[in-house]
Amino acid sequence: MNGLRVEKMTGDSIDLVCAIENASFSNPWSKCCFLDELTFNDSHNFILKLENAHKTDETIAYLCYRVIVDELHILKLAVHPEQRHRGIASDFLTHCLNNHGLKHITAALLDVRAGNTAAIGLYKKLDFHIVGQRPNYYFDTGEDALLMRKIY
Repeated sequence: MNGLRVEKMTGDSIDLVCAIENASFSNPWSKCCFLDELTFNDSHNFILKLENAHKTDETIAYLCYRVIVDELHILKLAVHPEQRHRGIASDFLTHCLNNHGLKHITAALLDVRAGNTAAIGLYKKLDFHIVGQRPNYYFDTGEDALLMRKIY
């Protein structure tokens, strides 16, 4: 990931994360949700920074997941809209799942909106498979969620 750097999410990065969140989701998490997530022992939260031409770091993506025994549950993944369609989400997720002491993980799970074809395609590319459907999961639209799982 040349020119990109993964860092742990901190309270100082939440405003930038919320900006990406608000641009990415119709029912975004609040600042309090992200701050709460930082307090859980089983929660792992990362940001991806891009060094720009002015040699300043720009937060362009984030990832939140929890580890529960031997399963990893992806809660949030988003890339800034101006940085999408460049393989960043795929590289970022792969890096985080392979480089943060997760050797004991047997499966990764996530929920995705049934109509989010871009995200479904990304996860399928990374060997996630649809293993279930949650009817009317998203209260803002009543849309179903697809449960996807990757076995390690």
